[in-house]
Amino acid sequence: MQKAKAACRAAMFAGLIGAASIGAVHAQLAPEALKQAQENFKAANASGSGALTAAEFKTFIDLNAAAQIGRAPKIKANDAYGRAFGKVDADGDGNVTWAEYLAAQSN
Repeated sequence: MQKAKAACRAAMFAGLIGAASIGAVHAQLAPEALKQAQENFKAANASGSGALTAAEFKTFIDLNAAAQIGRAPKIKANDAYGRAFGKVDADGDGNVTWAEYLAAQSN
């Protein structure tokens, strides 16, 4: 499972899997917002690991809030970063992957 996740992350970051291929899973964001969120995810991932730590997730939310993407403005306004991180980190490993973010947005 971890190898499959890593391969998916690597393919996405290499540009092999784009927003169009995941659009059906991600029904709540418009395509433009999804593309910007993906760019923000990459920008926030300072470690380059393909997954966001809690600190990187805060940066990601701040970038998304500035762009008025999804629930990010509300999360930032309520300083609910930790709560949001806990909900998005579905497997509880202390990191948020792009796939976990997408899954959380479709809920």
